[in-house]
Amino acid sequence: MRQFLLALFAVMALSARPLLAVPIVSIQPNVSNPVAGSTFDVLVDISSVTDLYAFQFDIGFNPTVLSVVNVTEGAFLPAGGATLFIPGAIDNTAGTISFTGDSLLGPVGVSGSGTLARIGFQANALGTSTIGLSDVLLLDSNLSSIAFNSTNGRVDVGTATGVPEPATLALLGLGLAGLGFSRRRTLN
Repeated sequence: MRQFLLALFAVMALSARPLLAVPIVSIQPNVSNPVAGSTFDVLVDISSVTDLYAFQFDIGFNPTVLSVVNVTEGAFLPAGGATLFIPGAIDNTAGTISFTGDSLLGPVGVSGSGTLARIGFQANALGTSTIGLSDVLLLDSNLSSIAFNSTNGRVDVGTATGVPEPATLALLGLGLAGLGFSRRRTLN
């Protein structure tokens, strides 16, 4: 019986296929905290992909909080050779970037992890915005779909901390002047 179990485990171990990680397309950093009026970048990253040949995605954001400045190609796909990058159509009124895509021009895909695209944003107003991925498509070098998971990001636009605003400085000045006047009056 013991030999049978050992033989069964050996057959199972030899016939078992290694589990491959499912690629993840994600917004990085997953939470950004820019100051109102500043520009900042978010990345569309991919991890644990095998034979990526082409991709396409759309992005959604809150246009009352953010606007897109530019979309540029990441370094991941060009590591495999010449590419054709399409930054997509930016609509800052609707809060969308549509049809961002990239494709290798050679015969082989790229494997591993890296940045697919860099999106430059302007933080226009205080508030929160999801940076949402949609209509994501990954293709391998046979032009077959690659299964994946995706994660969105979030941007929390705030004000600078530790730097007094002009109105705060004016109130502080008035308070100090009043204190000085009051102290002078008590001395007389």
